[in-house]
Order: sequence, then structure tokens, then C-alpha cells
Amino acid sequence: MAAKRFFVILLLLIINVHLKAQEDITSQINTPLLQKYIDLAKEYYPKRKMYKASELSAKAKVGVAKAGYLESLNISYFYRPDKATIIDATNPYSINGFQFGVYLNLGLFARTPSLVRQAREEYNSASYQTKEYDILLTSEVRQRYFEYLQWLSDLKVKNRAFIDNKTASDALRYKFEKGEVSLDVYNKAKSLTSISISEKLQSELNMLRAKDNLEALIGQKLEDVK
Repeated sequence: MAAKRFFVILLLLIINVHLKAQEDITSQINTPLLQKYIDLAKEYYPKRKMYKASELSAKAKVGVAKAGYLESLNISYFYRPDKATIIDATNPYSINGFQFGVYLNLGLFARTPSLVRQAREEYNSASYQTKEYDILLTSEVRQRYFEYLQWLSDLKVKNRAFIDNKTASDALRYKFEKGEVSLDVYNKAKSLTSISISEKLQSELNMLRAKDNLEALIGQKLEDVK
């Protein structure tokens, strides 16, 4: 009867610790640190760099398209010495000094506005794609951060459960050696401890995976981010 009470109390203790850890996850969220993770991901993640490069390239094309207005104009000049005769077979110009000319390519000038509009639309499209990916990347960082906190909290629970089980098992071993509890009770305690060790190792593996997934986005070890 005492053994049953022991296992019931132990089970309730483990459940209580687990529930407390779950309720505590929200309080573990470090908002400034999470924002640093998001900023690092935007700065580091290669796919985000690809979108940003496309945006900058499209922006440069707007400037190139605007340059079409200048390309449609052709300015030229020529110079005739002041002492040269006005009518000269080798220098047949009617005016002495500098002479300038401005020529307008109407075809190029007319289509430049449409080229500028097209370049602007391409830039807007690239900009929207970057903004959309920023939203997705921010959501992904937040999700992986929350998963990391979840498994980190779960690992703490499993560690405490293992310590509690180990302590109880050691106490029962002492009582078993003194003949105060049966072998069956002692074996059940050892079995709970073995299960607790396995759960602790699995939880640690889950935590490491979540940590690695988050670090893959931000490009740094979590320990290096202050």
C-alpha cells in the first residue's frame, strides 16, 4: 500500500513540474533578443540576400531608364578660327568661332517614359517580394525560437524528473537493502529511473535540433548573440 502511494505521489510530482514548465514558457520569451535574431536572419540568410540583390538591381535599372532622356539628346560643337575667311574652300564655314548644335532623337525620347515606368514597376515588384520574404523569415525565426524555448523547457523538466526519480530510487534501494521494501517495488523504481534517463536524452536531442535550426537562420551560435 505504501509503495502504491509512493508511485502516485511521484507521478503527480512529475505532472505538476511539467505543467509548471509549460505555463512558464511565455515568461521565458526575451523580446529584445528575439528581435536581434530576426535582424541577424535578415542580414545573414542567403535567400534574403538574393531578394535584396534583385531589389537593388531593379532600382538601378530605373536610373538607367531615366538616362534615356539624355541619350536622346546629341549635343555637338565645332570651332572656326576667328582670322579665317568666311568663305574658304578648305574651311567652308560662314561663322567664325565656336558653333554648337543640339539634336533630338524623337523615337528614343518618346519611348523613354514607358521604359522608366516599366523599370519602376520591376523595382516595385522586387521590393514587394523582399518585404514578403521578410514577413515569412520573421515568422520562421519566431517559430524556431519558440520551439527552442519549448524543448529547452522540456529538457529542464526531464532533468528535474530524472533527479527526483534517481533520488527516490536510491532511497528505495537503501530500504530494499534493509528489507523494508520488496524487490518488486525496488525494480519498479529502477524502471522509472531508466525511463526518465531515456526521456531526458530524447529531450536533449530535441533541444539541440531546435537550437541548430534557429542558428541556421541567424548564422551565429546562440551563445554569441548578446
